[in-house]
Amino acid sequence: MIKMVLLDYDGTLHDADSVLRDGLDGIMGLRGNEIYHIYLHEIHRGIVHRYYPERHDDLMFHCRLIFRHLNRPFEAHTASLFCRRFMEAEERGWRDPIYFDDVLPALEMMKGDGLRLYLSTGRDAERKAEALERYAGKKIFEGVFSESSIGHLKSKPEYYLEVLKSSGSKAEETVSIGDSPMTDIGPANSIGITTIWVNRRGEPQPGHEELKPTYETRNLLEAAGLIQAINEGSL
Repeated sequence: MIKMVLLDYDGTLHDADSVLRDGLDGIMGLRGNEIYHIYLHEIHRGIVHRYYPERHDDLMFHCRLIFRHLNRPFEAHTASLFCRRFMEAEERGWRDPIYFDDVLPALEMMKGDGLRLYLSTGRDAERKAEALERYAGKKIFEGVFSESSIGHLKSKPEYYLEVLKSSGSKAEETVSIGDSPMTDIGPANSIGITTIWVNRRGEPQPGHEELKPTYETRNLLEAAGLIQAINEGSL
């Protein structure tokens, strides 16, 4: 039986992608979707998550890697513009968050099934939880977990081990739901937590076996239905 659900925020609940794509449009002569794709997939997930997890939030470091990926000489002015636009877009996301249409129905479904919901995100977990609960007009989460509160990077199994310890939960009674194989799926898999990859972008399955989810869905409402089916024994 699944009793506890760990929910990622950006890309799972909050449509951060669209805000950042708009904010980065035109930088380095690229369309917003082009440069954001390079930032997210080639650099942030492909290099930083895997080899430099401690530099997860270092935007200037990301910029240097973007220039290298594009085979262009580093331009400090352009890199500073990227960082400024990125941070401005993030701030707009706080002021006027865009939640996916399926989020509230899915959360209501999971709450109605008696599941304990926790927000699990790299940083700003409390602020993100407050923003969503303000939008929903009600209490959603039993609590929040973040790298600062747990003391481990979310890309490491130790993060999830500490989450289980802190919440008094068992791995076999827990599911991790998120859009990032590197942080929401792989490390949770390694300690026996059921994982659901919410693949809103229609990305191919991860090439590394350890990053492949237990289940894959197109949205959060499908994930809620999947948990319901697991608990009913129909899967």
